[in-house]
Amino acid sequence: MNRHFKKYYLYLLARCLCLLGLYDRALPYYAKVIQFRTFFFDVQKQYRRAYEKSAKKCDLEVHGGVGDFLQHLPFMLQHPKENYVVVTHFPRAKSFFENLGINIQHYYFYQLREEHHLIKENLKENKNSYPAPRQIFFDTFPFASSEKKLDHDPLMPVIGFHMTPSAMTSNPLSRDFIDQLIHTLLSYQTKIVLFGTQAELSHFEFQKDDRISFASHENIIENLAQVQYCDVMIGADSVFKTMSSMAKIPTIIFYEDVKSHFRDRVFIDPYVRKDIMFAYKYAYQSLEGVKIKPAIDFIITILKDRLKLI
Repeated sequence: MNRHFKKYYLYLLARCLCLLGLYDRALPYYAKVIQFRTFFFDVQKQYRRAYEKSAKKCDLEVHGGVGDFLQHLPFMLQHPKENYVVVTHFPRAKSFFENLGINIQHYYFYQLREEHHLIKENLKENKNSYPAPRQIFFDTFPFASSEKKLDHDPLMPVIGFHMTPSAMTSNPLSRDFIDQLIHTLLSYQTKIVLFGTQAELSHFEFQKDDRISFASHENIIENLAQVQYCDVMIGADSVFKTMSSMAKIPTIIFYEDVKSHFRDRVFIDPYVRKDIMFAYKYAYQSLEGVKIKPAIDFIITILKDRLKLI
């Protein structure tokens, strides 16, 4: 049986087991469906319901970076004391979850994909360990900011911009593209919030303009909290585009046209289908020179015609 038909079979089997009240027996079948297709039908909702009605004797795995953490957060914040296992390349994962009051049973850290694959293979020896449920959107915004909310002016939309993709995804946006985009956005009546670490932002000399502000706190939660004040988020394939799209804030993403089924089906396609995200793919390392203008034109068209922000 191929993967396409297997996900239907396993989903129906899990649903039947739940109808019989056999929730613990349904969990591994739901987990398999999620492995084949993360957001197949309502599998995440049914999987969560089965877990909540089960004996809760299994481990729940969270893999990836902060973008992955965000999709798991709606469940984790409601169930902060479960047996979580976090497998991540984000070095400050412990402080991230501790700040949110979520108990993590064990952490595994990796830097290379090969290390991640090895950890996953070792975890398979635990037959009673399944992925934690994910969710496409937040029910409520999960973070509060300690900073004053940006003054809202309907004639000056707030545009968030994060220029650096996750270390595990693609290459940074070109310097020329970033400079030209910021210059173009400032030619309209807009405010810009630049997201990123101080190290990332220190590589650029931004023109002095009181319409530019920065979200570059050491604590990433503080930066993520600032996303709620943006009318639109523009950026590379990173946690900030996940933050905005999960909060149903219009998001324009730029990413290299490199095959990644997991990235597309989990972090891009569901939001594109909901008209929350507008995706611009470009050939590998080609967002330079004559390729810059069409990319910026794409952004301006979305801001003008689709979002009516400028």
